[in-house]
Amino acid sequence: MDELNGSAFYAGILVLMAVALALNTAFRRMETKNAIGGDDTVLLKRSRAFGNLVEHAPLMIILLMLMEYSGNEFFVHIFGIGFILSRISHAYGLIAEEGLGPDNLPRMVGALGSWSIMILASLMCIF
Repeated sequence: MDELNGSAFYAGILVLMAVALALNTAFRRMETKNAIGGDDTVLLKRSRAFGNLVEHAPLMIILLMLMEYSGNEFFVHIFGIGFILSRISHAYGLIAEEGLGPDNLPRMVGALGSWSIMILASLMCIF
């Protein structure tokens, strides 16, 4: 229980995802010679996919670490896998699909999945 191997594993995967999304954004910036974004919708989508991940991942990593430290290793893996799949779905929906809500199912499922998992993990830490 003193070792945080499970949460470290999911933290590592989330960082690799963040680097991949950052590179995806950087490559588009180089293609378009656009440092900020402007009117380039593709660049904006890629940038937001990266931004959304780095907004949510640190909180989830902290929750996973606290859960694991408390002895909830099983839920660390359930929530870690669910969170990663949700973030992949969200990034795909944001980058490759159009629309919001039911019009963009991968993005909606990814967002709702991420929030639901974070809420459940938070409740496990509280209670």
